[in-house]
Amino acid sequence: MFLLKFIDYYTIGYPILMSILWSVGAYFSRIKYTKQESLKSYPKVSIVLSAYNEEETIQEAMSALEQLAYPNLEIIVVDDKSTDNTLMLLEQIKQGFSKEKELRILAQQKNGGKATALNTALEMVSGKYLLVLDADALLAPNSVEILAAELESSSIIGAVTGKPVVRNRSTLLGKLQTLEYVGIIDGIKRTQTFMLGAIMTVSGVIVMYRVSSLKEVGGFNPEVMTEDIDVTWKLHRAGWRVTYNCRALSYILVPERYFSLLKQRKRWSIGGLEVLLGNFSWVMAI
Repeated sequence: MFLLKFIDYYTIGYPILMSILWSVGAYFSRIKYTKQESLKSYPKVSIVLSAYNEEETIQEAMSALEQLAYPNLEIIVVDDKSTDNTLMLLEQIKQGFSKEKELRILAQQKNGGKATALNTALEMVSGKYLLVLDADALLAPNSVEILAAELESSSIIGAVTGKPVVRNRSTLLGKLQTLEYVGIIDGIKRTQTFMLGAIMTVSGVIVMYRVSSLKEVGGFNPEVMTEDIDVTWKLHRAGWRVTYNCRALSYILVPERYFSLLKQRKRWSIGGLEVLLGNFSWVMAI
């Protein structure tokens, strides 16, 4: 009887309690953003995209990168053995791309997944910081500077993630995910920022790493489904701090069909469980 009552109270009370907590934390997190960090110099940033069958979106994503005003960039796109025209389009884009941004196209010999593609790029980057983006994401013009300023502000910050903003909102699923990203995911990260001074996981669609910290933890793990969660926890375990800046925006595409969304969330769930089990002893020791 007691157990049933506890389950009832938990089922009703947990969402209410967490909603209050997220709302309060998100509100007071504004303190962090009243003062915006600015750069005194411009450390080199390597932007890395892993692309697999992105022929419908890669042109738009690359166009957004070409419009960036940050003066010290290199851009590396790793084609993960696409079976469509992605690689051909990238080579065409490179021909007319701004020479100042040092665009490089790397073609994988076999499809190895996002983590493997990112590790390939990590071995070749020349920047102090590495900004990972999805190949269908549109980066806001000032996001590079905002994220770089955050990393420059403290030598113990190993990574900083930005805010994904849904840009395909024509369907009900798109609209619901827009609310999820704005009302829940952003709120959770703001609350963690205010209460803990760090976040539990980065958003893999927009995250800037300190290259030295990334190499220290061995880069990305190709054996897990969610390399972004895994690398966040590895950074925490190594003593690095991982932060969030809601001013750095990346406009993303989300699944608009039910089974595509289900597949994505299943991957997130399994990946999160993999990371938890792999770090169980560390979690219990905290």
